[in-house]
Amino acid sequence: MFFSERPPEVLDQWEGLTNVLSRSSELPELPDAATWAEMGPGERDAFNNRRLDYLGADLVISTPQLRAVVRKAQLAVLQNRSRVAGRLGVLISGESTMGKTTACLAAMKTIYGRYALQYPQFMELDHKPVIYIEVPAGCTGKAVVGRFAQFLGLPIRSRDTLESLLTTVVGQLQKSRTVLVVVDEIHNLSTVNNGNGESVDVLKSLSNRVPATFLYAGINIHLGPLLTGDRGQQIRGRFTAEVLHRYMTATTTEKALWKKIIESFEHQLLLFNHHEGDLAADTEYLHDRTRGSIGSLGRLLTGAAQWLISTNVEASDETITREVLESIPLDIDASENWLQSDLAHMDDGK
Repeated sequence: MFFSERPPEVLDQWEGLTNVLSRSSELPELPDAATWAEMGPGERDAFNNRRLDYLGADLVISTPQLRAVVRKAQLAVLQNRSRVAGRLGVLISGESTMGKTTACLAAMKTIYGRYALQYPQFMELDHKPVIYIEVPAGCTGKAVVGRFAQFLGLPIRSRDTLESLLTTVVGQLQKSRTVLVVVDEIHNLSTVNNGNGESVDVLKSLSNRVPATFLYAGINIHLGPLLTGDRGQQIRGRFTAEVLHRYMTATTTEKALWKKIIESFEHQLLLFNHHEGDLAADTEYLHDRTRGSIGSLGRLLTGAAQWLISTNVEASDETITREVLESIPLDIDASENWLQSDLAHMDDGK
C-alpha cells in the first residue's frame, strides 16, 4: 500500500497529459462504518490505495485566483477564434508554491473538456487540443522547439536546423488543431543572454504561425526582464496577467476566505473521522505554518491524511490533530518562516 500501482504520468508527453486531463476528479465515496467493518484486508487495502492515489494527485481547490486563470484562458481562446495575427495570451506569475502549475492544469482540463465535448472523435482524428512543455534552464531556441517536437513525438536529428525543426513543429501543431499551448517554467528565460533572447523569439514565432492561445507560467515573471525591452513590450501588449499571491488574514474577509480554503481541502481528505470544519480552531496556526501558501497548505493537509491512511490506524482514529500536523515536514521556505514565527512568539512571551 505504500507504493502506488498507478504509473506516474509525465505532463510534457501527449499520452501522459491526456491521461491526467481525462482522469475523473470525482471524489471517492467513503463506505459507512458497517460496510468498512465487513471488508476483508484485501478490500481495505484496495480502497486505501484509491484514497492515497486521489490525495497524491494534487487536489485542485477552486479559489478566486484559480477561477480567474481559467476564465482568462477561456476568454483568450474565444478572442483568438478568427484572429490571423496579434493573438492574445495569458501570463501566470507569482512566487514558488503559489499554485501556478495547478492553475495551468485547471485551465488545460477546462479547454480539453470543452474540446472533447465539441469534437468527440478528436482522438481518432489525431487532434491534440492542448500542449504542455517546460522550458529548460539556459536553453537555446532550438532546445525550446525540441521540447515541442518531443511532446508531439517528432524525430529530432542532429543535422536539423532551428528553422527546419520549427517548420516541422508548426506544421504538426496546425495539423493537430492545437488551441492551447502552455509554456511552464518560463522564468528560465528571464536571464538576458543571446540564447534566451532567441528562445523568446522562437515562442513569438510559434504564436504567430500557430492558431492557438499561448499561456506562459513562471516564478515572478511579471517583475523580471522577460517583460522589458522590445521583446517584453510585445508580450505586455498581447498578454493578460494573473499574479498568484499568498493568502492574507489581516481583514475579516481575508480570514473568511482562508477558512473556506481550509474547509475545501478538508472536504476532500477522505478520512473516516475528520470532517469539513474540524480545523476551524487551527486556521491561524495553519496560516502561520504555511505563510498563506496554498501549495504548502495542500501538502500539509494531504500529507497528514495520507500518513493516517498509510499507518493503518482505526477508522475512528483518522482525525487530523495539531500533533499530526506538527509531524508533517514542509518545504524549507515555509519551515524557516515557521521557526522565525515560533521564536518571535517565544520572545513575546518573555
